[in-house]
Amino acid sequence: MKTEITHPKGNNFIVLLIKALLAVGLGLAFLMNPQGMISTFSYVVGVVFIIYGIMELIRGVQLRKSVNFGNLVIEDGIMNLIVGLILVFWPNLGPNLVMIVIGFWLVLGGLIQLIIANKFKDSAGGRNVRGLITIILGGIIIFNPSDTVNLFSMLIGGVSLLYGLYLILLIFRIGKS
Repeated sequence: MKTEITHPKGNNFIVLLIKALLAVGLGLAFLMNPQGMISTFSYVVGVVFIIYGIMELIRGVQLRKSVNFGNLVIEDGIMNLIVGLILVFWPNLGPNLVMIVIGFWLVLGGLIQLIIANKFKDSAGGRNVRGLITIILGGIIIFNPSDTVNLFSMLIGGVSLLYGLYLILLIFRIGKS
């Protein structure tokens, strides 16, 4: 059975090597400077939102005369521009804001679990425990969004590093065969 990667000197080998090196580099960058990488990522995403927002504005102006939803496309473009500008000029705000929203989502989810457990008399008590743990986790995230961002950044770095090392191991195994 032939695989796509058949010879170490082929194009697929080079692509695999580049992917491995990028994954290892990205993983190390996230692990060594988690807040800086999140800021960089926010900046890049912000630029993408700005470009997309401008494209939507142009498209919306063109569509406005021919379809009913042209104004909605313009509004979408404006929203994308605003989010993009926020991420570019305040790159640390984006990830922290996302963490705060996730924290509130967890707190509300925990409260709902507690209400359901008490309303339907959860006999095992599991839902009460899960609800309390979820509320506590959400509170920790709400009151420490920067630390949570760093933790997630380091998690991304660790996974990326492991993936890159796995690809390097795969390259060596392919080279031996």
